[in-house]
Amino acid sequence: MNLRVIATSLALCMSISLAAFCQTAYSRLIAAGMEHLGKGDYAAARDAFEQAVKAEEKGYEARLGLGTAYYHLREDRLSERELRRASELNPDDPVPYQILGELYYRMDDLDSAIACWERAVQLGPSNERLKARLERIRREHRTEKDFNRDVTSHFLVKYEGRERIEAGRIVLRILEDAYGDIGRSLSFYPAHEIQVILYSDRQFQEVTDAPGWSGGIYDGKVRIPIAGIEQETPGLRRLLYHEYTHAVVRSISPRVPTWLNEGLAQYFEGREISASEQRLLKGILQTGGLPRLKDLEGSFLGFRGEQAALAYLVSLSATRFMIDRFGMYRITGILEDLGRGPDISKAMDRNILLSYGDFERQWRDSIE
Repeated sequence: MNLRVIATSLALCMSISLAAFCQTAYSRLIAAGMEHLGKGDYAAARDAFEQAVKAEEKGYEARLGLGTAYYHLREDRLSERELRRASELNPDDPVPYQILGELYYRMDDLDSAIACWERAVQLGPSNERLKARLERIRREHRTEKDFNRDVTSHFLVKYEGRERIEAGRIVLRILEDAYGDIGRSLSFYPAHEIQVILYSDRQFQEVTDAPGWSGGIYDGKVRIPIAGIEQETPGLRRLLYHEYTHAVVRSISPRVPTWLNEGLAQYFEGREISASEQRLLKGILQTGGLPRLKDLEGSFLGFRGEQAALAYLVSLSATRFMIDRFGMYRITGILEDLGRGPDISKAMDRNILLSYGDFERQWRDSIE
């Protein structure tokens, strides 16, 4: 489930209760915690909700907020404890079960995730988004229940059939290279295990519903269609570096505009803009057809092939311009600022001393 949906659900479920508390210390702590959650400052939210629990041990809002903050901070066992307590205090509210489902899914406990989401759907049968999510996870569980696993200190790779053991090892070697290379560039190394799942083409389509042009996907787990790998290839290395970049970016901030996220992924996979592609960009710009960056902040998965190709090219062009002009250190600063709040313009202004609009004008001028 989209974490913004969880945050919205959490805010709605608390709003009625907050009105009853008026200006009590407990209500002020809950309000502060909610404000911090909305801004993405999960450590501050945790602190506020912990104080609220001390003020009201059986406060449902405090337990739910604290479990949510722990979830975002990847304090999984603490999150599970608080969300379970919240579900006991208010057994008719689906929200704790929704977030618990996300937690178990992230922990690769698909049985528990499915059970929690089934309970959430029972309590909130009008939630069509959750129903779709539940159906997808059921397909995923059916597909992956007999998969083999290989583990390193940084990755868990899952694949079907013992004949793919060598393929799994090849993938792990490339991912460990990516861990070092991208980590050094962004000065960031995810502290949590990254899950990577290898599918046949048919399995990939059944589980992800990804468009035909997609060579892989990152949705909290790296998923790639792969068959018959016997040795490393440049294409496989590019694909894994691309998808691992998404995992790193998500670890720094879940709020990065897609154009910057995809631009960085292409940059780290080693993609260059050819002379013909540069001419294409210039021609589209001159005819007024070049997408605005604000129009490329959401998912690309709904785009058709040609739309997607242009969106990726624009993303790489804008991101490479930013890196070449300001350096990777400044881009890392933007990502870190986005981890503390969703305002890309403020993050740019703080790190490259340009507003969002001024940056885009300079990038467009560079195409000319």
